[in-house]
Amino acid sequence: MTTHQNGRRQRAYLGTLHLNLLHFTNPWVTVAWAWFMPGFGHLLLGQYILGWILFAWEVVLNVQTQFNVAIIYTFNGRFDEAVKILKHEHGYWLLTYGAVFVFTVYSTYKIAVDNNLFYELAHKENAPIPTFKIDQLHWNSLSKRSPIVGALWSLFIPGIGAVYTQRVLTAVFEVLWWNVILMKSHILASIEYTLIGKFDKAVSVLDPEWALFIPSMISFTAYFTYVITVERNKLFDKEQSNYLAQNYQHNKRFPLRIKDDPIKMRFIASFNHSEHLEKAITALESLGVMQEDIFAAPLDKRNEKSQWFDTIHRSDGKSLFDGIMLLGALGCFFGTVYGFVLHWGPVVWGVAGFIAGCLLGCIIKGIPILLTAKKRKKVPKTEVVLIVDCEDDLARKTEEVLWSNHAFGLSQIRN
Repeated sequence: MTTHQNGRRQRAYLGTLHLNLLHFTNPWVTVAWAWFMPGFGHLLLGQYILGWILFAWEVVLNVQTQFNVAIIYTFNGRFDEAVKILKHEHGYWLLTYGAVFVFTVYSTYKIAVDNNLFYELAHKENAPIPTFKIDQLHWNSLSKRSPIVGALWSLFIPGIGAVYTQRVLTAVFEVLWWNVILMKSHILASIEYTLIGKFDKAVSVLDPEWALFIPSMISFTAYFTYVITVERNKLFDKEQSNYLAQNYQHNKRFPLRIKDDPIKMRFIASFNHSEHLEKAITALESLGVMQEDIFAAPLDKRNEKSQWFDTIHRSDGKSLFDGIMLLGALGCFFGTVYGFVLHWGPVVWGVAGFIAGCLLGCIIKGIPILLTAKKRKKVPKTEVVLIVDCEDDLARKTEEVLWSNHAFGLSQIRN
């Protein structure tokens, strides 16, 4: 479809401090994250203001009512103590919780359905996609990143993954709240006592009300970074395909054979979508190769079975990460809850629960991949074919430019 100058629906907004975009999302995945923590489902759908408000509401209400402490007592069978702790002077705040929680889950599902519809319509309209934004304080660009690297940074410290993907506003939100949770829960002191074997002390210094926010906070920020990185990479590929089709296909009138010139040479090279491809084209034009002598053909990608993880060069969002992180968050939650009564404490059992949940997610979603792995052929890496005609005296430099910008393969045809 031809790219329109102005689409009715934007697929993405790129600002100097943030990136927001439409992307296909399983509504039940957003519901699951909203159930873990109100606001998370809305953040996943790009509804940032509403997500931040709901998250703050959840934290304030939990702390005022000591609801997380009541949850820990309940799961450990101490029902009378759970009821007692909710009867203090601020317990009436809990009366507002049910209705808002249910509405949050419902709203997340409804927005996810609408989001998928708008994404499909915006994709068909093929409106221009922004690629670069700069002002006097900051700049931002639509560039490719490794999804798993971003997720790992978020697992170390929530907020760093957002910095990795150049989402400053999200980074500020995540870093501020993570530090509040760290200080209020005293988790760092608990980790120190755990590492030196003082498990009773590790439990006594830990504030259970704030500690129960940690499993969902860590797991969601890692998952959120992963998803956004995948969608950024897909958006980059789409924008670059549009750019190449507009500027280097010339209404498909590029000659299939080399012009009747004995000193003409043709290079055929294969590339992935990346900044290096545009750098190669720019370098060729600076050498003296005319724009009409360059032809770029972005290739449609074949529908593939899910793989274990998305990468920089293959980001379709169908990997195992959604199930892994949801079950990891659930395992971490139960590990932390029961860690308050088990010997090694919440830190050890929370980490063990997270690992067990992630492994369970790998098993559940990985079995179909393993069963079909032998049936699938290896998919070529090539995403763009670049054809360049040049004078014979530019052949060596042209070849150097193509190889130095990470061409996968190269063929020369002399007239």
